[in-house]
Amino acid sequence: MAGRADRVVLGFRPHTYWTAVVALSGDVVAPTLVDRRRIDFAAGDQRFVYHQAVSLSPAKAVAKIQATRRAVETAAAQGVKALLAGLAEAPVRLAVVPVGRPPAEDLAEIIRSHAAIHAAEGQFYRDALAEACRALGLDVARVAEKELLLEASRTLQSPAAKLEAHLKVIGGKAGPPWGEDQRMAALAAWIGLADLAN
Repeated sequence: MAGRADRVVLGFRPHTYWTAVVALSGDVVAPTLVDRRRIDFAAGDQRFVYHQAVSLSPAKAVAKIQATRRAVETAAAQGVKALLAGLAEAPVRLAVVPVGRPPAEDLAEIIRSHAAIHAAEGQFYRDALAEACRALGLDVARVAEKELLLEASRTLQSPAAKLEAHLKVIGGKAGPPWGEDQRMAALAAWIGLADLAN
């Protein structure tokens, strides 16, 4: 199962105001790191928007969330666009952005529970990043973040230990930073490479 050497897939591991992004290319069995970086897409009161909603009236909370979503999407698109500009010689068609636990749909229900607030925020920033990638013309695939390794093992038909060993090799060649965020982003990209090869 070999992929095209010139095809690049972006994998992300988002947080509430930034994301790790890893670009992989090459052979699906043993992909090559093309780029990795951190993209900041929120600052100041754009961070932890659902925590802020607790102290606002329902109308102001909805307005705040909507305004923050627009700002985060714009900033994320700028960061991804800068990455794509550096990869101009290789086609990037796909971004893989993990999903978390689906939040409650009702804002009043979300802000009654601290756990629900965290779930909503996690998904809010993941979704904003995915939409920013779509706005740049990329196809976007979504994979459950908690199942990335399992999904990669299933998709690549390879034991998880073997995948982790190759990620360690990639990280060793790249040097720091190469922590959990970069490994998870790389797994997301690797799943995307396999999907394109099929």
